[in-house]
Amino acid sequence: MAENLRAQSNQEQIDRLTRELEEAELFAQRLRAYIVAIRDEVAGGHAGRGLSMCNQALTEIDSATDVVATSPQLKERAGLDADNGPHRGSAD
Repeated sequence: MAENLRAQSNQEQIDRLTRELEEAELFAQRLRAYIVAIRDEVAGGHAGRGLSMCNQALTEIDSATDVVATSPQLKERAGLDADNGPHRGSAD
């Protein structure tokens, strides 16, 4: 019974990590597309459009913090809250 629960938990973690990797890859592809498009605009003499596209990319990066840095809620669900506990050598 415990072995089945452990196997299920492992599979859930594998599935979650697979989804996160796929999302991160899609995020990276979108950023690469922004870079290419911005470079083309600037090379074509359209610095204003390039700057506007940079701002769009920065907005997307800012709104995608779960891809860039895991939120505390995701860490908690994943059991990765060791960073929040007392540190060795601390007075806690």
